[in-house]
Amino acid sequence: MDPTQAGLPLPSWRRADSRRTDGLGGLPHLGRQRGGGDTAADREVAGLSGNSGFRLHDVGASRGRGLRRRCLAGGQHPGLPEGELEERMALQGTLKDFTLADIFQLIGLQKKTGVLTLRNGQEVVTVSFLDGNVVTADSVPKRLEDRLGVVLVKSRQIGEGQLQEALKIQKQTLKRLGTVLVGQKFISQDALREALRIQVSQTIYRLFRWRDGDYHFSQDQKLDYDRENVSPLSAESILMEGARILDEWPMIEKRIGSFSGVFRKIRPTERAASSTGAKSGPVLSAEEKTVMQTVDGMRTIQDLVDSSPLSEFDTCRVLYELSSRQLVEKIPSGEGPVLEKGTAVKVAAGQEVRRVGMPAVWRWSLGALVAASLATAARNPLNGLAIASGSDPHEMFLMRQVTLTRMERIRYALQVYFVQHRGFPKDLNYLVLGGLIRSSDLRDPWGQDYLYRPMAGGFELEGKDRSGISGSPLVLRSVTGTR
Repeated sequence: MDPTQAGLPLPSWRRADSRRTDGLGGLPHLGRQRGGGDTAADREVAGLSGNSGFRLHDVGASRGRGLRRRCLAGGQHPGLPEGELEERMALQGTLKDFTLADIFQLIGLQKKTGVLTLRNGQEVVTVSFLDGNVVTADSVPKRLEDRLGVVLVKSRQIGEGQLQEALKIQKQTLKRLGTVLVGQKFISQDALREALRIQVSQTIYRLFRWRDGDYHFSQDQKLDYDRENVSPLSAESILMEGARILDEWPMIEKRIGSFSGVFRKIRPTERAASSTGAKSGPVLSAEEKTVMQTVDGMRTIQDLVDSSPLSEFDTCRVLYELSSRQLVEKIPSGEGPVLEKGTAVKVAAGQEVRRVGMPAVWRWSLGALVAASLATAARNPLNGLAIASGSDPHEMFLMRQVTLTRMERIRYALQVYFVQHRGFPKDLNYLVLGGLIRSSDLRDPWGQDYLYRPMAGGFELEGKDRSGISGSPLVLRSVTGTR
């Protein structure tokens, strides 16, 4: 039975004359829907299912995949006032049906206030939203404030004794750990705010790597968070960073592997300088210097993450970049930590053990194998040298996807800039100054700048491949009001 014949209004996403402007491409709203049918079939068509509450099923064909989305308000609702009905609305399902990006976009666009709970095995993460913005995120079994103290100690912002003293005061006063740390003048309030921002962001960004899980969003106007020290994070900014993580993480994970692995420096700064004839070592960014200083051939990747002021993802990303530049390398499994090549290692008996040269016949055999490997590296996708040389087909595909994603991110930032300033910028650096994008996003994975040409009523954005050649599909053209 058609819902209009049952006296029911069609939902906005079902109307033929509906013009969606929220960018959701047919996502169901968390707003109000009313009505009822005479039969179970009628109720199903209208979005109702018996007494279980409001359900709305939508197949998101416009996204290229079937999505089963459910919005429900528990309990019977036919007689509830509209305001009370909206307060009881909730969103739940699985991450296979409804991606994390979709959930954040829906909550952000509709400016909802409440708590999003996500479960993946034994791990439970809660994210609190205030008017569509994230104000706190916590995880079980790891509590946010416990991790805050550990990170502050490992990043040397406070000492272990100061943390123990703060925890003791917290137990007596029941105040937040951050409040105690600031009150005792162990850290500044600005340092606390930045630490909380990093921890909340890191908790959320880790969710984008989940491949499975359940979620439930319940609207709740009473949120418990540190209003004095927490600055709300917009769902839009989280989505932009989340998209970067989704696109770049597979390539990073392939390179660094398990977090129990250990990296070592391939060559010290002075050795790299002497080999190139330069007066100084390789140019490192502030992030690269931070991570490079902690790589010692002994600490695991997890140790580097815990002691780094950067987020987990950014620490791994920098490790990947340092590895790509052949400044660090992962120690193969089965090989013990090495302090530096060519140095002597003292053993328990007080003797010194040095590397012993291999027999000549072994050296000749190894040389022949290396020569054969180099000769076939470009044609052998299983050869590790193919990855290092950039000729690995899978690696090239991933890099191409990364550059296309960064171009889409720039295009999106340009559209936001246009709405804010009623025009496009003269160059892309204005996007960085406006906080719409990171400076690293203005370059492709090979370090080449994207070409940006503003035009009357639009712009053109052009990328290049690994060889520096531009052209379709690495060209995006946009005119105001269109993609």
